[in-house]
Amino acid sequence: MLGLHWNGVGKRISGTELIAPWSAQWGPSDRIAILGANGSGKSTVLQLLSGQMPPSVGSLQSAFLDAETWAQQVSWAGPNVQPPLEATGRDWVALHGSLRRWRRSPWAYLDAESPLWKRPLKSLSSGQRQRLLLAVAICTEAPLLLLDEPCNHLDAEGQAWFHDTLGAELDAAPGSARMLFVASNHQAVEVAHCQSGLSPQGDSVPLPKF
Repeated sequence: MLGLHWNGVGKRISGTELIAPWSAQWGPSDRIAILGANGSGKSTVLQLLSGQMPPSVGSLQSAFLDAETWAQQVSWAGPNVQPPLEATGRDWVALHGSLRRWRRSPWAYLDAESPLWKRPLKSLSSGQRQRLLLAVAICTEAPLLLLDEPCNHLDAEGQAWFHDTLGAELDAAPGSARMLFVASNHQAVEVAHCQSGLSPQGDSVPLPKF
């Protein structure tokens, strides 16, 4: 069953071609790594998939995402997705939960009693904030999950936490989708759950060994 059709999608900005048009089809449970060095276009691919950046050519089609509200149906964690830093962790989880449906509460993967989450996000370390944002993204019920270099700012313990948390929340309910795209600079732990790798230009590339 077709989950997502990347149909001749390309992106050009100010005359510069960032993503040359290419095509691919993925199933509703496919897990794809977008692999490349910094500046290669990985984040651009995720922005196109998110619906927050329109393609210059081509189109995105999915039986599981409505074209009119595509961006509101995607769950995404990355540098381009930041909550209000004046909010506390508890406030951010509550606000997000009022707008989106949870697969499972993010507090299943975080210490709900920790005083960290009563503090403004701006006062947390980058690693603490990254854990919160990843838990919120992963636990959101969404047919399309996008993670942009998710292990940035995470130490070895945090990377193990990410691997286990993502692995616990990948299965989709029957008849639904849980497509995963992870942008990574060839970091094995980030893409350990992925089934195949692509460059931002659509070429097949090997997954790094975990």
